[in-house]
Amino acid sequence: MDPGTIKMLTSKNLQTILPIIYSFIFIVSIPLNSISFWFLCRHARPRTPTIIYVTNLAITDLLYSMMLPFQVVYHMNGNNWVFKDAFCRLITVLFYSNMHCSILTMMSISVERYLGIVHPLHTKHLRTVKAAVLTCIFIWLFVLLVHTPLMYTDLTYKVKELEIVTCFDVLPKNMFQKKAYFYVYFGSQILLFFIVPLLVMGTCYGFVILTLISSSVRQFKHIKMQTVYLIILVLTTFLVCYLPNAILMVLHAAYSNKGKSFYIEYKLTLALNSLNCCFDPFVYYFASKEFRKTIQKKLCKCRSDTFTEQSSTMLS
Repeated sequence: MDPGTIKMLTSKNLQTILPIIYSFIFIVSIPLNSISFWFLCRHARPRTPTIIYVTNLAITDLLYSMMLPFQVVYHMNGNNWVFKDAFCRLITVLFYSNMHCSILTMMSISVERYLGIVHPLHTKHLRTVKAAVLTCIFIWLFVLLVHTPLMYTDLTYKVKELEIVTCFDVLPKNMFQKKAYFYVYFGSQILLFFIVPLLVMGTCYGFVILTLISSSVRQFKHIKMQTVYLIILVLTTFLVCYLPNAILMVLHAAYSNKGKSFYIEYKLTLALNSLNCCFDPFVYYFASKEFRKTIQKKLCKCRSDTFTEQSSTMLS
């Protein structure tokens, strides 16, 4: 085993920082996404393609966040996996699948915004609830297909030097018959789940901004600011959460054979990915007019009820 991997597995700083990050994200993400999911399912009307996409995003974030406690236990236990191999595979597949589903769903929202604002009349037949549901199903099937190799491989590895069992921190030799297959597999993940979504979102939102700028202010007054906020939030979330990890993945793969390891930095940026679960509820707010109105209506009702209650108390 190379020294870089040993250094990562024995890093006390990493074993302290990662549980803190994952615990924080779990504590923040679960309530935010649970409340958002409840609002989306119970109160967001009428059903629109955007509602379907943000509901799918909430589901992926909830499933992803539910995997984090197992990451906390794993790292707090000195990177020693105390559960069974099958559970390691399940957690790993769900961990990465939900993350990648979230990315592709954000990309789908950008495409829906582009079609709705830049080509509203010609693409009305494409922007239906049925199309959105089918898109979400396709995203899940596609992501699970890409992660098929993880489902049929023993992802646990016993490190005799440290007397621990790792979970997807040390890849078994039989997972890829040739080194080239390793680079193709992880290179395709960077291409499919980072480069392509970034290009699509950048292009779609670029045309959306140009359309909003060239159109009359009065025509787009009710959606212009929300759309701008959405674009800024989505692109910032994507670049802050996913760009560092994509860069470190490339550096780690490129320099691992040259005796230089970026494994510790890569693990930190992988934890940074999880922060998108905390940002996504704001994406729901700015992406969906129906969700936004529902939240505002409920907040106004709560304030009104509180004011009425206080007034009754004072009068009595």
